[in-house]
Amino acid sequence: MTQQGEDPSREAWAEYARRQRQYRMDQGLSQERLADRLPYSESAVGHVERLMRKPTEDYTREVEKALGLAGQLMELLQVIHGNTMGPKWFREWPRVEMLAHTIRTWEPMLIPGLLQTEGYARQVFLGEPGATEDDTARAVRFRMHRQAVFARSLPPLYSALIDESTLRRPVGGKEVMREQLAKILDVLRPPYITVRIVPLAAGLTTGCLGAFEVATLLDGGPDHAYLESAEEGRVTNRAGTVQALIVRWEALSSMAYPVDKSRETIREVMTSYE
Repeated sequence: MTQQGEDPSREAWAEYARRQRQYRMDQGLSQERLADRLPYSESAVGHVERLMRKPTEDYTREVEKALGLAGQLMELLQVIHGNTMGPKWFREWPRVEMLAHTIRTWEPMLIPGLLQTEGYARQVFLGEPGATEDDTARAVRFRMHRQAVFARSLPPLYSALIDESTLRRPVGGKEVMREQLAKILDVLRPPYITVRIVPLAAGLTTGCLGAFEVATLLDGGPDHAYLESAEEGRVTNRAGTVQALIVRWEALSSMAYPVDKSRETIREVMTSYE
């Protein structure tokens, strides 16, 4: 993704500073006038733009509110804070998502992370052996940060295939599942975001081997893949691996319900959680 020696967090921070500067200038605001709209000083605004202080989540939320933004800065935070947000083996993937034109996802066990509610994500992370409240809270914030990718000016085309058993697994109980399935129905916006269900009737499929994602990048760079295992995952742009996963995704896609039928299935399962 980056040339040897480059720091992805520094690069994302520089992009954050560039965007903040451009957005405020587009509205005719100096650093001082932007600060007048924030619970932060002019020097805080300047420090971010001069790469002297990393932006925090609270700072970013206030700046986006002041400038009328919808995630264009927030989406960069997970990369900027890559040294502290998310496990080491996963940190490259949010950067891939940020640069992606298309993302294809297969999930046989859980609702995909980019579609999860806070309540569902919390239950997922609490299920990790030895998980603490602080660890869980950080992990949930990190996951919610990633979803800002859908709020950018050119969001990726996102195509998710989900095994039907995932809908019927009551993670967190009925209320959490009703909220989660309602969110999926709410964000379904073909062709930009599609979710299709691979029915239980499909039987044993190639997807039972595990979850994965494949991303095609905006800049025409090599496709990247993320593969998940029980203990950790890995990100790769190895052509043979990526191509094998694309073939596997297409095979699963051929078994999946169309979007309309998938929507009906999700609504049907929602009623079982009433």
